[in-house]
Amino acid sequence: MIRKLILGAAIALTVMLIWSDIGLRQAAACNKIPGCIIDNIHENYDMMHSDKMNKAISAGKDNMDAFKRLRDAEQNAASRRAPK
Repeated sequence: MIRKLILGAAIALTVMLIWSDIGLRQAAACNKIPGCIIDNIHENYDMMHSDKMNKAISAGKDNMDAFKRLRDAEQNAASRRAPK
């Protein structure tokens, strides 16, 4: 009986330690004085003023245009192959 109590307490203690360690690790990711929000604001500001944002938007538009051209070409090829 005592052995089961000690084993149960040890398991409970181990689970609690693991659980608390997981929680601390997530909170420690953003434990700086300025914080993650300020880092995000600076990153967005830098992206807007260094022309990285315009390049990313342009690359995204190019990808969308290429996808639309490919889709149209596949639809045209499929309509040509379809029996009439």
